[in-house]
Amino acid sequence: MTDYLVDNSVWARLASGDPGVTARLRRIERAPADLFVTCPPQVLEFCHSARTPREHALYRERISLGFPLEHAPDESLVLDIQAALWNAGLVRAAGSLDILIAAYAIVNDATVLAADRDFVHIAAVTDL
Repeated sequence: MTDYLVDNSVWARLASGDPGVTARLRRIERAPADLFVTCPPQVLEFCHSARTPREHALYRERISLGFPLEHAPDESLVLDIQAALWNAGLVRAAGSLDILIAAYAIVNDATVLAADRDFVHIAAVTDL
């Protein structure tokens, strides 16, 4: 069983009709043992892209279909990830929300699906 935490970069590609992303998400959706999971910073990032109150409500409803992750990371893990990026010369390689999302994935043993390089940089300096 794999828990997939989907980054906003993937949702944006899905919305633009990217066939590779669409196929990958459909495979996960059909796999009986795999789940789409959520965490507060990922939900916040997803809903932040709404342009109207109505769209915000729709996004909130859609993202609530995922299963919330059980464990929250502690402050030291989040700051350790940020420090590891700094020490590797990747100071601005990932934003605060992506670092939080990565920390949630680590403490819940979830897999992050992303279509940008932010999580590649985080994975290079952590056990993501």
